[in-house]
Amino acid sequence: FGSSLCCCASGMWRRGPAALVGSTASRCFVDARLCVHASRSSLATATEASDLPYIPGRKPQRVKREPKQLSELNVGFVGWGAMAQAVSLGMLRAGLTDPSRMAAFDVVPEIIAAAESEGLAVKSSNQELVKWSDVVVVAVKPQVIGKVLRDMSDVWTDNKLLVSICAGVTTDTYVRGLERSVTPKVVRVMPNTPCLVAEAASAYAGNKACQEWELDLVHDIFDAVGNATHRVPEYLLNTVTAVSGSGPAYVYMLINALSDAGVHGGLPRSVALSLATQTVLGSAKMVQQSGQHPMVLKEAVTSPAGTTIAAVRALENRGFNGAIIEAVETARVRAEELSEEPDFLFDLVARAAIARHEVGHQAS
Repeated sequence: FGSSLCCCASGMWRRGPAALVGSTASRCFVDARLCVHASRSSLATATEASDLPYIPGRKPQRVKREPKQLSELNVGFVGWGAMAQAVSLGMLRAGLTDPSRMAAFDVVPEIIAAAESEGLAVKSSNQELVKWSDVVVVAVKPQVIGKVLRDMSDVWTDNKLLVSICAGVTTDTYVRGLERSVTPKVVRVMPNTPCLVAEAASAYAGNKACQEWELDLVHDIFDAVGNATHRVPEYLLNTVTAVSGSGPAYVYMLINALSDAGVHGGLPRSVALSLATQTVLGSAKMVQQSGQHPMVLKEAVTSPAGTTIAAVRALENRGFNGAIIEAVETARVRAEELSEEPDFLFDLVARAAIARHEVGHQAS
């Protein structure tokens, strides 16, 4: 404002317009307006700056990975025994992928030849298979999983998905065995042997590293070989093992018992076995397709004072339901023991072999 003092500075403005005289008042009024405007601008700028929240620099947007179809991925089988064959050929029958997208490695030459005859690529080692694969299906005996993981760990990369159908081997076992700084993506699956005829009952659980679309891929794989595929928490897989994993053995025993009863009643073995087998198959389909509870369907067969209720009474007297429940619970407990110590049986066999070798050496 030049050399003149504004009325604000001199205190005149605070005393009101009456204190302003002539041109001095006019000039002072104009200067004052400029002064007040400048003061307010400075104050507003400072106030606005202090009121604004601190906004950090924007983080780079994370690129979301698009889900892939199974047909876009290479699927490799470490071990191509009966279960792996059923799963892989089921995928092909369902049109989920092409043989050019599948490969296998096995230590048995005859199995390798069978894989080649089905159009699968054959790899010379676990390492070569893992390098080639996007999805690695581990289908070996639990007793050799340690060696397999040592082979795989050197060539494993974080973008791969491991699918295990090894009974009793937990996802944590694979995570520890692969020894990666980033947690590997592992899905543990419990199918059962009817997958060999595309009638599997399967359950699966993935660790936290897995994305939803990867779990969906696993679901599709096992849905191709059965009509009952379920995602469950991993701690329930031991119960799944006891119910559906071991379950076929219980059903085979039931079929055999029904067949024996038929023979006892005078039927030829072939007729008795055919009737027993179809009875179990048809009854299972009734449960699946009707959506009704088994006990409701049982009541439909059980007439008052008839043959069925007499037979049901005999089964109840001998603890039929309790025996099945106890069998399943025993299998579940055993599955938990094997999950904690999967090499238990292998160790017993190995020790027995060493003992036989030592006895033979001493005899010689």
